[in-house]
Amino acid sequence: MKTTRILIFFAAVALAHADTIELANGNKVEGKVLENNAEAKTLTVEFNLGGTLTKRTVPYASVKAITVNGARTVLAEQKSTTLTPAEVQALIAKVGPTEPDWFKSTRLNYPKTLDLSWPEKPGQGWNNQKNVGQFIWDIINPNSSRWQEGVKLLHHILDSNPDAALKARVTKEIANMHFRFFQDYARAAWWWQQAGVTLDDQPGIHLAECYWRLGSKQMALDMLGKSQFLQLDAIKLLGDMLETDRAVEMSEEYDEPDAWQLAGDACRLAGRLTEARAFYEKVINTPATGQRAERVKRTQGRAQASLDALKLFDLADVTKVADGTYKDSSLGYEGQIEVSVKVRGKKIEDVKVTQHKEKQYYSALTDVPAQIIAKQGVKGVDATSRATITGDAIINATAKALAQGAK
Repeated sequence: MKTTRILIFFAAVALAHADTIELANGNKVEGKVLENNAEAKTLTVEFNLGGTLTKRTVPYASVKAITVNGARTVLAEQKSTTLTPAEVQALIAKVGPTEPDWFKSTRLNYPKTLDLSWPEKPGQGWNNQKNVGQFIWDIINPNSSRWQEGVKLLHHILDSNPDAALKARVTKEIANMHFRFFQDYARAAWWWQQAGVTLDDQPGIHLAECYWRLGSKQMALDMLGKSQFLQLDAIKLLGDMLETDRAVEMSEEYDEPDAWQLAGDACRLAGRLTEARAFYEKVINTPATGQRAERVKRTQGRAQASLDALKLFDLADVTKVADGTYKDSSLGYEGQIEVSVKVRGKKIEDVKVTQHKEKQYYSALTDVPAQIIAKQGVKGVDATSRATITGDAIINATAKALAQGAK
């Protein structure tokens, strides 16, 4: 059962005067406990990943115990991190409406020329100093140092504008930011629920993912079962939940290169490499013609990169890799993404994205390397939702880098 990514993100470098966090999976790591919210049953922690301080708020179910100033506190006796739908909903209800620990100290920072009425169709061309959506796209999304400011801005718009339609749109975007920037699944789910999101809405698949990440795969599957037609993103979610047969079946219903690429990724994640190879080859061999020719060509580039990396998966076994630092690259959305991998004593010590041109990468640049470190390899690593192309490129580049050092 795959649960909240805190089990992944804690593959981190120790902080000075660090507290000890004992994970539900048995690992012990060092970080800084910023807040222990007993009422909401959540823990806010800070840790160092690849030289970047990262904060996460996670449920007790992901953490067995913490040791702060020499005092050990047990948070979760349960061995399983699987929660019932009622427990997940209770967690969402507790955490969702609360402010993150950083919210009050985050400054409200936006150009005074910004039109906070945020018309759905702004017109007048592209102007990221006037149009809120374009400001988020150009200024907030590509700059992780401004992600918290993005959430602050949206709350300011929500509180200062009485228009019901705008409030609904802003509510969805607040959920989007919690989901894609911070992987704060409880708050993302709560805000989407406030907006009344269903599977007919674009974020509906991601609301289902929140339920799964928080501990209830059944809750996610139940939501997916409420619609006869699912968005393409459902293939990725089914694959991530290791519902591989269903992901493959759905890709065949779509019968298009993007769906086959996702099916290939699902099979790769499940270790069904022969099937993954067949799907990638199917994408590559599809004629790129018609109005969608450029999109097909882009997907073919991803498929070729995935196929090339797949051939190296066995060589990418860290137990076969000599000590050293290895670099390689793979095709992302905007261009090549270069990754540096440090190996010592048959262990992956660090994975860093050293060069990239990605703009809408969200948390993929830290999430995927952290998964690779935690899993000590590329097998079983899934790309970050909403940044799948970037995540796949990091996985592929890491496989190529590790293969360089194979004995």
